[in-house]
Order: sequence, then structure tokens, then C-alpha cells
Amino acid sequence: MNDYILSAESIVDLSQDFTDDLGVRIIYSNYELNEKIYQDDFGQSLDLKSFYDDMRNGSCPTTSMINTASYLEYFRNLAKEGKDIIHICLSTGVSSQYGSLLEAFEILREEYPNQKFYPVDSRMASAGVGMLVYKLANFKNSGMDIDTLYKWAEDNKLHVISYTSNSNLEYIARSGRISKMAANIGGMLKIAPLIEIGDDGHMVVTTKVRTEKKLIQTMVNRMKVNAINELDYSDDIFITHADNIELVNDIVDLLKENFKNANDKIKIFNIGPTIGSHIGPGAINLFYWGKERLK
Repeated sequence: MNDYILSAESIVDLSQDFTDDLGVRIIYSNYELNEKIYQDDFGQSLDLKSFYDDMRNGSCPTTSMINTASYLEYFRNLAKEGKDIIHICLSTGVSSQYGSLLEAFEILREEYPNQKFYPVDSRMASAGVGMLVYKLANFKNSGMDIDTLYKWAEDNKLHVISYTSNSNLEYIARSGRISKMAANIGGMLKIAPLIEIGDDGHMVVTTKVRTEKKLIQTMVNRMKVNAINELDYSDDIFITHADNIELVNDIVDLLKENFKNANDKIKIFNIGPTIGSHIGPGAINLFYWGKERLK
């Protein structure tokens, strides 16, 4: 079967128009804010400026993983089209919903024995998943069959590299990445932690930098060493932010100065509510294709 469905989750932190143009199907997760349930649908249910302003004003949104029943409802509607399905899931190091995906696919294989259901644990989050999905969608749209696409995803997913930070340590402390005491001290010293996702899909604070200017310089310096082809890098660069476009503009200038072959490959998106609930307003993520992931 040459025609198949490429599917992902709204934690890809792209945009509805972008995924629609690629032909990627999306399942939305849910979050709760001020006692109201919303879909994480790229800011369509609640605009992201309002979401982050609410967090700045003290609101504490909560998120829930996509369960087996939700996956089944979503995939049964897709399976009725009679096509094979490959789905790219949020990292097992960030959420346990990959287990729910496996349970759903096990049931679907019994219901649709003539169709293929391929799950991919991205070992990544936010637009790092989105960048993998973007590459896979381009391969699919160029005619790559599902078996080859699945193998490429498994063989190459750990080459997606991520750098994440937020100079407001309050939100990182809420997520448990650092202690509240460390957040208080770091805030006084204007220290921003640099967070990476390792090859096991877990988030790790790898260094701490004073001032946002030094932070983005550190991100770019690490990319210069680890990017495929280093300074001759010419592949995609994705940046996501949580209502912090000024810092995005600064890092874009720095990237264009250092990676001249990738100037037209830089894409900027918003961090959606699922990821944003845990990292908070002001956060920024940088994603690229690199030689190796943190061990």
C-alpha cells in the first residue's frame, strides 16, 4: 500500500496551517486552565498570548496525557480510510502516553489485520518532534513508502538536538527540573539553565549561564560543534518560544551570522499549552539536526 497516513500530536508545536499543508493528521491533547478544559490545538481554542498572560498572573494550568481510549477513537476514524498509519509520539522520557499508543495499536491490529500501524517514540518534545515530522512528511510526499519511512525515523530520530531555557526559573522549578531554592538563588543571580533532551528522551540541565545574551550564545556555540557539517550546516532549524519574540529575534540574528547556508531554513513557532504549562512564559527552544545526542 503506497498511500498511508502520517500522524502526530499537537505537542509538535507547529501550526494548523503548517501541518495541514504537509498532510499530517493531528490528535489534540487537553489541558485545564482556570477550571476550564481546552484542547491544545495550536492556540485556536485559546490564543497563546492569553494563555501565557494567565500564567504570568498566577494561573497554574494542568495537562493530561492522551489515553488509550482517546487514541482508539482518533485512529479508528483514520483506519476507516483503509490506509496504513505511522504515528510520531511525544517522548517516553516526558510522558507515559506512548504506552497508551502501543495498547491502542495492539487493539487496532486485531480490528484491521490487513493494515499496518507503526508507532514511533520520538524521544523528543515540542517542535523537535515537529522537525522530525516535517522531514518525514517531505519524504512521504516525495513518494517514500511507509516501511522505509518508519525505518528512517527509527534510525535518525536521535539526530534531532534540542536546547531549551527560561530565565524565569519559577516555571522550571514547578516542573521539578530544579529545586525552588535553586530557582530563588538563580533568579537573584540572573542565571538561566540550559536544558537538553538526552538519547533516552529525558530532559537534563547541562549547564547554567548568566544573562540571556550568554544563553543564546552558548546554544549557538554548541550547535557550531555538533551540527551536521558544522558551520556548513544547511538543514532545518526550528525555534519555538513562549511569548518571547524579542529573544527569538536575537537568536535568529546569531544563527544567520554563523550558519549562512541555513538562513532560509529557520522556522519559528509558538510553544503550545501542553509544553508551555511545564516550562512557562518566556521560554525558548532551539532544534537542529546534529551528529549526536547527549548520552
